[in-house]
Order: sequence, then structure tokens, then C-alpha cells
Amino acid sequence: MNGTPWWGWVLAVGAGSAGALLRTWLVAVLPRRPLPIGVLTANVAASVVGGAVVATRADLGPTWTLVLVGGTCGGLSTLSTLAADTVELWREERRGGALGNPLVNLVLGLAGAWLGWWVLS
Repeated sequence: MNGTPWWGWVLAVGAGSAGALLRTWLVAVLPRRPLPIGVLTANVAASVVGGAVVATRADLGPTWTLVLVGGTCGGLSTLSTLAADTVELWREERRGGALGNPLVNLVLGLAGAWLGWWVLS
């Protein structure tokens, strides 16, 4: 598929699993107040890596881009957990957190991607 060797797909699956396990650990150990910090940390870290990969994509090539962004970042970052956490904050009547959670994730995620790109470009 797309010229990616079989081993690239296998590495991407492994990297995605590792990213998901890291996210699960971050969610378990980091506080949920004032916002779900574990998910925020995972999303920002994945954004930094994604930005760095964009800056070096020509050198990395499509296989390693798939492994790092599709695998690692895809497993580490999560829109579904962000959405579920935001709904939970709303249901707990923590309206400020529910409104701020997606905004903080978006702003810090974009800042992280720019930082990763800037550092490696």
C-alpha cells in the first residue's frame, strides 16, 4: 500500500499500540482537575512529534512518517477521549472545564506542532 513495505505497517501497528499504552498510563497517573491533564499531555506530546515529523518528512520518508505520525501519534493522541472527557465535565456541571477543555487542547496542540516543526526545521 502506497509503496510502504510490510515491515513499515507492522512497526506502525506496534508504535500505535505503544502510543495508546502511554496515553492510558498518562491518564491514570496525571490529575483530572482542573482539566484531564493526562489527555492534554498526550495530545500535546503527539502534536510536538507530529510537527517535528513534518519538518523532517523529506529525510524520514513515507515509511517512518507512517510509523511516527500514523502509529505513535495516532495511538498517543485521541479525539474520542477528549470528547468523552468534555461531556463528562459538562455532566459534572463543571461548565468552565467543559468549555475550556477542547480549546486548551487545540491551542496547546497547535503550539506544540509549531514548536516541533520550528525546532527541527
